[in-house]
Amino acid sequence: MKTMPSPDNLLAFDALARAGSFTTAADLLDCHKSLVSARIKELEREMGAALVLRTTRKVALTEAGERLRPHAARLRETVAQARMAVDETQSDVEGPLTVSTTSSLAQHVLGPALSELAASHPGLQLSLEVNNRLQDPVADVLDFCLRSARSHAIHDDRLVARLAGYASENLYASPAYLARHPAIRQPADLAAHRLLVMESEQRGGLKLTRGEQLLSQPTGALFYLNDYPLRTHLALKGHGITMLADYAVQSHLRDGELTRVLPEWHCDYWPIYLVHPFRAPLTRKYQTFIDFVLPRVAAALPENQMAQAGRASITR
Repeated sequence: MKTMPSPDNLLAFDALARAGSFTTAADLLDCHKSLVSARIKELEREMGAALVLRTTRKVALTEAGERLRPHAARLRETVAQARMAVDETQSDVEGPLTVSTTSSLAQHVLGPALSELAASHPGLQLSLEVNNRLQDPVADVLDFCLRSARSHAIHDDRLVARLAGYASENLYASPAYLARHPAIRQPADLAAHRLLVMESEQRGGLKLTRGEQLLSQPTGALFYLNDYPLRTHLALKGHGITMLADYAVQSHLRDGELTRVLPEWHCDYWPIYLVHPFRAPLTRKYQTFIDFVLPRVAAALPENQMAQAGRASITR
C-alpha cells in the first residue's frame, strides 16, 4: 500500500541519486550508510516501486527512480531555502570550510587569498588540503576545490565550476645557465640544452605554439622530473631549462633569478576553476567565500593581468 513519502527518505534518495553510492550519500548526509539504505528501502515501500538498482560497485536508478529524482531535488532546494532564511538572521560568517588544491596553486595563488579571508572573517575555520591528485568535492567531502582543467574536463551535474581565469606554462632558465650555454634564438636551438621536464611533456617532442603555428620540437639532454618545486630549484641553481606555470615564477622574474626562454613561443595554456558541490541557494558562508576568493585568484594569474592590461590600452 502506498503512503505519503517521508521527507527524510526523499532527501536520502536525493543524496544517493547525486552521489551514486551509499557510502558517498552517507557522507553528504553525515550519517551511516546503513541509515541511507534503510531510508531507501522505506521509500520504495512508501512509493510502491523499486527506485534503485544495486550492484557491487555503484547504484543506478530505475525508470521510477529517474522520474522521482527531480521532485526529490526540489525538496532539497526547499529545505535549503528554509535554512537560508534562518541563516539570514545571523550576520556572522562562521564555521568550518574545507578547500583543496594542488601544491603549486596553494603556494602561489590560493594560500595568500585564504590568509586574507581568515583575517577578514575570524569566525571561519579554514582548512586547506594540498593534494596533487584529482579530487571530487562530493566524494571527498570538500567545500571547494581550485583545480586545473588542463588534463581533464569538468562535466558533472553534481558540481558547479566557476572560471577563475587562465594559466600558462612556459620555458624558464637562470641567467647563469644561459650565460654558460649556446644562445637560444629558435626552438631548434633547444637540442643543445638540458631540459628538466616530465616524460609526458616531452613525448613526441616538446610542444610549442606561436600564434597559429604549432611545433613539436625534438630535444637533446633530458632530466625527467614530475615535482614542480624541485624543477624550480634546479632551474634556479642553473641546472637546465624547465617548464613552469607563469603564476609560480613572478617573484623569480622580478628578482632576476629566472629568465623566459623563447618568449614568443608558448608551451601550454589552460583554465583554472573554482569547483564546489551544487547547492541552491548558497549559504552566506559559501557566497562570502566565492565573492572574496574568486577575484583574488583571478588577479594572481598573470594571464588575467595581461588580458586586463590589453583591455585597458584599447579603451584609452
